Amino acid sequence: MSQSAFLLSIAFAFSVAITALIASLANLNGRTTRALVLAATTVPIAASGFAVLENNLRVNLTPSMPVGIYQLEPLPTSRIERGMFVAVCAPPDAAELGRRRGYLSRGRCPHDTEPLLKAVVGVASDGIQVSAQGVAVNGCLLPDSQPLLVDRAGRTLPSWPRLHYRLNRAQIWLYADNARSWDSRYWGPGRAADVVADAVPVLVVPGFAGVSNIKSALCACFVAFFYSIMPQYASQDRCRSRSSLRQAPSTGDCLHAF
Repeated sequence: MSQSAFLLSIAFAFSVAITALIASLANLNGRTTRALVLAATTVPIAASGFAVLENNLRVNLTPSMPVGIYQLEPLPTSRIERGMFVAVCAPPDAAELGRRRGYLSRGRCPHDTEPLLKAVVGVASDGIQVSAQGVAVNGCLLPDSQPLLVDRAGRTLPSWPRLHYRLNRAQIWLYADNARSWDSRYWGPGRAADVVADAVPVLVVPGFAGVSNIKSALCACFVAFFYSIMPQYASQDRCRSRSSLRQAPSTGDCLHAF
């Protein structure tokens, strides 16, 4: 399911629930109830659709990245930097396997997959070391970066050669701070040219652990609605989110340069 369809589905479910609650608590005649149902269902759906389409928003409900709303902004390859969050298309082999196994949903990338939200932790000239302990960037081991042997269904995962690499100008290393993230630990360097956009946090809830928490879905719906009617306030919060969240994962002091 695409991001737009997902958010609109959440908005619809949210609207129906609120409408049912209001109707059950109010002593209204049939015509008034029908009008209320129509208004309470239509407005949030329209506002959420407007927020998605006009502001180019992306909803993340996976545990790999902070749960919440991101805005996708154009990003020339020359401006990609270590520590950025980006929306990026997976390499062909990774996209094909991810689509077949259900790791990736449908989207606008080649091979009919949706862009991934990842952190850029390696850029041109950075040294990457892949080992059984995990991925090290310029000698610093990233947390929760150990390649796993199998996925949740027990299927064998691809193994990227455990060697030392030096990234060239066309390559980036992609990562998310989660033991089961589908990222460069399995399929190696990504192409800078495959970066679709800069993923700027608008409103996120880092404490929520992915889609299993229903509150995150309701929060995403409310935030999209709020952002559509109060864009200036949301933009201010986005600036705070940018400074507090757009930091590459680190261990100790060795990645402060990120």
